[in-house]
Parts: sequence; C-alpha cells; structure tokens
Amino acid sequence: MPEAIQLSRESINCLRDEAYVYLCRQSLELELASVEAQKVGVMATKPSFAMLASKKSKETFQASFNIVAAAEAGVRQNLALVDRLEHWLASKLQDDLNDYLALTNPEHQLFNQICTLVDRWQSAAAGLGEHAQAFARDNRAATRPGLTRTQSLHAIAILRSATAFLHSEATKIELIADEAARLGEGHLPPGTRLPKLPAFHPSTWVDRAILLPAPKCNAELEAAETEARGFCTGGKNELLIQAEQTRNASLRARQNHLEAYWRTLRTHALKHYVKPRDVAEVLADLTTRYLAVDLERHQLERTKNPFSG
Repeated sequence: MPEAIQLSRESINCLRDEAYVYLCRQSLELELASVEAQKVGVMATKPSFAMLASKKSKETFQASFNIVAAAEAGVRQNLALVDRLEHWLASKLQDDLNDYLALTNPEHQLFNQICTLVDRWQSAAAGLGEHAQAFARDNRAATRPGLTRTQSLHAIAILRSATAFLHSEATKIELIADEAARLGEGHLPPGTRLPKLPAFHPSTWVDRAILLPAPKCNAELEAAETEARGFCTGGKNELLIQAEQTRNASLRARQNHLEAYWRTLRTHALKHYVKPRDVAEVLADLTTRYLAVDLERHQLERTKNPFSG
C-alpha cells in the first residue's frame, strides 16, 4: 500500500504491533471460549451431595476445577494485557494518523478547515455582542425624549453609523457560515450548518424609520433595541453553543474517515507485516517495549514530584 510506505517508520512499527495484538486477541478469545466450555464440563462432574460424596470424587473434582480456573484466570489476565496494549497503540496511532492525514489527505484537511471556520465564527459572533450593545445604547439615545433638533440629528447619525457597522460585522460572520456550509456539503449531515444570526438591519433602515410618524418610529427603534439586547444577554451564547454542533459533526466525520483509513492500514499490516508467533512471546515483547517503558516513566515522574503521594 503506497500510503503505508509514506508513513513514518515509527507509525509502521505501531501498525505492525497493533496487528500482532489484534491476532493475539482473536487467539485468546478462542482460548477463553474453550476454557469456559471446559469449566462447564467440570462443573457438571461436581458431586451432587458433598457430604455423601467420597473423598476421592471430591478431590478429583477440585483438582479439575483448579486446573480450569487457573487456565481461565491466565487467559483473562492476557486479555487484560491486550486491552492495555490496544489502548496504548491506539492512542499513539490516533495522533500519528491525524498528523499524517492532515498533511496528505484533502478530505481530512476539509474537516480541519470546517473546524477552523467554526472557531472563526464563534470568535466573531462573541465579539458581535459588543457591537450589538453599542447599537442598543445608541438606539436608546436616539429615542430619548426632549432632544433638540441638533441633538436628534447627531444621535441619528451615530445610530446610523452603529447600525451600519453591526450589519457589516454580521454579514462577515454569515460569509464564514456560508463557507463552512459549502465545505460541509455532502460531507456533513443535514441540519449541522452554523446557526443564523438575528437579521440586524442595514443603515438604510434608520433612514426609513425616522420618516415614520413618531409613535411608529419609536416602536420600531425600541423593537430593534430589544432584539439587540436579547442577543447580548442570551441569544449570543445560545448560538455559540449551537455552533458546537457543526464542530462536533465535523470531528465525527473526520474520525470516521480516519478509522476507515486505519482499517485499510490494519488489513495491509495483517497481510504484509506479521508472521506466525507465539501469543505469550508477542505479549512479553510488546509489554517490554511499550507498557514497561511507560511504567518506568511514570515512576520517574513520581520521584521528581515532591507532592506525589
């Protein structure tokens, strides 16, 4: 497989060892099923009435039971070791393959790009709260009673500027959402688009509103202020939380893509990287090379940490 050849030697070694662990699990699970069947057979020979059974029959049963119980314990102990090795190798390969695919695979890169766009969207949407608050404040100032004509014109000019800036920033955020949707089309499930922002008005809305009769103008400005303040106090945070759905969908899709590629590599490793070996030999070798090193590192860290228990 060409992709496997391009991986680092360390990653290829991990794939090989993961293949060995995979084969060990298969062998041990078959062995466990056999031992459990033997255990059922031994239990069937248990004397029905222990008080009346002969000493020899009880000793024979107990000896047989001890043998099969010890065998079962040994297999389960090896399976627990396989669990630890699988966890160690999976953690290592997960990071290695993520890094490798991020450099070489366009589809994997696409999911990373979507996550980056979600970051940008959330950052910009969070910052939009300050602009919405400024808009609401300037809106309130423009509807304050008792303004002179000069004060009113000045307040309206400030409101027009705040409205234009808020609308411009919201439009930029929508463009980020559109780009994320474009990248995710056909790759992410329906309904995972970045959420829509409130329909903040353009500056021309101010010019239309001030031409309305005073009661209608004030009602429209107050409604826009209420919407902006609602965005600041709760709506913004709800949208930020909703945006996480897009990120999570992208991360799940990326993980599914990685795991599909990983399965292909595992098939390749089983075919080309392994040879017949004894289970006990494989487990001893991998334990020495992986788990023992981690244990030594952990113990060293504990000796260096004066606060460790």
